[in-house]
Amino acid sequence: MPKINVLDANAKPVEGITVSLDNDRSTADGRVSGTVSVAESVAAGTYTITVTETDNPRVHASATLTVTAAPTPELTVTPTSTAQGGEAVKLTGKGFHADAAVNATSATD
Repeated sequence: MPKINVLDANAKPVEGITVSLDNDRSTADGRVSGTVSVAESVAAGTYTITVTETDNPRVHASATLTVTAAPTPELTVTPTSTAQGGEAVKLTGKGFHADAAVNATSATD
């Protein structure tokens, strides 16, 4: 199994970014592929991912991954003033996770 390191800008190990390689080995022509998963708790920044051959540590390659901050969800009601009973208003939002299930609740003052 190859060795995988994920380091931050200070060359310290990072928790929350996991890398898994397909079959934990290279293909017959020396290629590797896999998946990188980033937890929501990972701070925005640039991280270095290094994959090293288990039997020969001199054979390694690195790539950088930039993690951006998740947007703060926003919600807008149009018109923004008031609505009369029986009137429909438009609700639009952004900054939610892609394909996430959402629900809406209402309350009165």
